[in-house]
Amino acid sequence: MTVPEVPIRMPKMSMTMEEGEFTNWLVSEGDAITKGQAVAVVMTDKVEMEVESEVEGTVTRLTAQEGDTIEVGAELGFVESSGDDEGLGDLSDLL
Repeated sequence: MTVPEVPIRMPKMSMTMEEGEFTNWLVSEGDAITKGQAVAVVMTDKVEMEVESEVEGTVTRLTAQEGDTIEVGAELGFVESSGDDEGLGDLSDLL
């Protein structure tokens, strides 16, 4: 049985936010993380904010890099998780 990779996505942190600048990771590939754990820092148009994981699992890939401009809902990295969560985070609010 394969454990699915769930994306960590750029959350929408304000009503007007369309993108943010990726600042840094707070975790590394291979780290075990819990749901709600801060995993990254991003800069909105006004303030730096932490991105929290929507799932529990193991970090498999970190794709965003310092200075990248990331659209809301875009993938920042991936977590191997056996939970049922689809990693939508705030993206589900946009649908």
